[in-house]
Amino acid sequence: MNENHLIQDLTILLLVSLPINVLFHRLKLPSVIGYLIAGILIGPHGLQLIGDPESVESLAEIGVVLLLFVIGLEFSVAHLLRNLAQILGVGSLQIIFTAVPFILLIEWYFKLPINQSIFLGLAAALSSTAIVLKIITDEAELDAVHGKTTVGALLFQDVCVVPLMLIVPLLSPSNEPGAGHIVLALLESMVAVVVIFLLSRKIVPRFLNAISKTGSKEHLTLLTILIILATGWISESLGLTLAMGAFIAGLILSESEFSYQIILDALPLKDYFVSIFFISIGMLLNSSILFDSFFLYLGLTLLVIFLKAIFATAAAWCMKFSFRVSALVGIRLAQIGEFSLLVAGMARDSRLLDEPLFQSFLIVSIASMLLSPLIIQYLTNTTVSFLSRIFTTDGTAEYESKASPLANHVIIAGYGLGGRHLSQVLQETHVSFIVVDLDGESIKQAVADGVKTLFGDATHRDILRRAGIDSAKMIVFLFSDSALTEQGVKLAKNLNPDIYVMVRTHYANKVELLRTAGADQVVPEEFETSIEIFSRVLREYRIPNNIIEQQIELIRLEGYAMFRGVSITTEALGKYSHYLTASLTESYHVLDDAWINGKTLREISLEETAGVSLLAIVRNRKVQAHPPEDFRLQHRDILIIFGSHVQLDKGMRILRDGPEQNKPSSSKEG
Repeated sequence: MNENHLIQDLTILLLVSLPINVLFHRLKLPSVIGYLIAGILIGPHGLQLIGDPESVESLAEIGVVLLLFVIGLEFSVAHLLRNLAQILGVGSLQIIFTAVPFILLIEWYFKLPINQSIFLGLAAALSSTAIVLKIITDEAELDAVHGKTTVGALLFQDVCVVPLMLIVPLLSPSNEPGAGHIVLALLESMVAVVVIFLLSRKIVPRFLNAISKTGSKEHLTLLTILIILATGWISESLGLTLAMGAFIAGLILSESEFSYQIILDALPLKDYFVSIFFISIGMLLNSSILFDSFFLYLGLTLLVIFLKAIFATAAAWCMKFSFRVSALVGIRLAQIGEFSLLVAGMARDSRLLDEPLFQSFLIVSIASMLLSPLIIQYLTNTTVSFLSRIFTTDGTAEYESKASPLANHVIIAGYGLGGRHLSQVLQETHVSFIVVDLDGESIKQAVADGVKTLFGDATHRDILRRAGIDSAKMIVFLFSDSALTEQGVKLAKNLNPDIYVMVRTHYANKVELLRTAGADQVVPEEFETSIEIFSRVLREYRIPNNIIEQQIELIRLEGYAMFRGVSITTEALGKYSHYLTASLTESYHVLDDAWINGKTLREISLEETAGVSLLAIVRNRKVQAHPPEDFRLQHRDILIIFGSHVQLDKGMRILRDGPEQNKPSSSKEG
């Protein structure tokens, strides 16, 4: 019976989640808001569509575990250390400036015990990572000053969730230890976290390297699930929580080059279970309590948003940011977050909060999460511009750049031999590029070569977006799998219709297929190899390089046209051949030990001996056209000569070896 209820409840949740996602995506609002509203409507205090709320809460716990895992994945220890002063500064001041006044206000006005006041003040200081990051990403503010500062504050808050989760049982009425006991318990918990983290850092990378050599996404996904479950199990055995273990697992994997692909593998599961988490939170809210004191809760919500905005603005301003940046940070952090709801549920279970107090906190938190995106979206610019004119002394508004670090760049999909050669040339010519590959060994090689890399599947939409396909100029696919290449080409053109797509394929018969898929240029390896072979054969017979180059152009013209289904007649090819071989120019660089160095043009007499015409001489980057016969050549001069293939071949031999060596050939031709 319970199983039937669970399947029915999951079906209802999915039925509700899908249209909410579509609707809120069109409204450009975080879907989290929709999930909360849906939970209120379908929950036991609403339409009562869910028959077994306890089973939904169990699934919500999985959502919390996956949410904390992804937060851990996106949490970079290296990034934290690089921006430690800024993150600690704004983050810690925001927590202190918010929590302390809230604790004092709650204890004084609501007459609550000190343990409940401490918990509510700390929980209210946290903001919604899910909502704020969604808004910052959609508005392309991640690279703006206020965006980075806001993310830094959220990062610090995410770290603070850990000690807050550990404090909850210590503040509950069933535990009444002294201050020393609380500090000792916290230290023990922190030591457990550090031990798990350090041990995992020693073991996990070895497994990752072994699995990455297989090049299989399925193996990587299975290993990721194993790491999450193992760290969660060990954490729970040491007195921590499953969610804490998931966060540690994400933290371990965040420093590996495989983190982006792991995030993509976990996202479908995370998004579904997190939607269950927020819907289940909405189901906990008792709507009758809300409507009985609607204006009281509305007033409390607006007061919380206002105070949090003021305190967060003050925290950023104390770190020497301009008022405009500080105000933008403050407005974005002016709501109570999802982790506050998580720890509030823990506080209720440990009897730190009774049901009426829990419901009041839940109502204010959810209401702040519902109102905050609307305030950010519709009131930010007007409010910040008005306040900036009052508080900014120089009268100028400060705007931040949203420019992406990657622009007009090349995406190299595949870091095999071709990818390495291409990246080397692009590095030497100072063209920006990024390498995308799913093979662990190739990525390690790219990192060792100092190349900007992204571990992931280049036929996946989110990986290409992370590689900056929207602003890229070109993408080069160097896969051996034609079907995979075709899929990647179609996706690349779908994401950026203006991008230039170049493709390498092993077989000439795949050219038309890939061009139909959207490739601008297809290089068939089989065909190019045949050209390289015949050109090397001709060089062995000492055929002049310019003749070989012209023959290559003719072959390419004929061959590629044939692949595209274009008909070129023998007569047309003959005309092309005549045009290319009739007459052309060649250049010769005078070396220090060349026999012509120091000689005059009269002494060389190229026109008499070889029949070629001297068009110009380049000296010190200056061109002298039709120089006189008494012009004396010097080291580093460049001669530009004109004639037919036969004449140029003979002239180049004379310039290189001298007239004596070419006399027999001269007499025969005469």
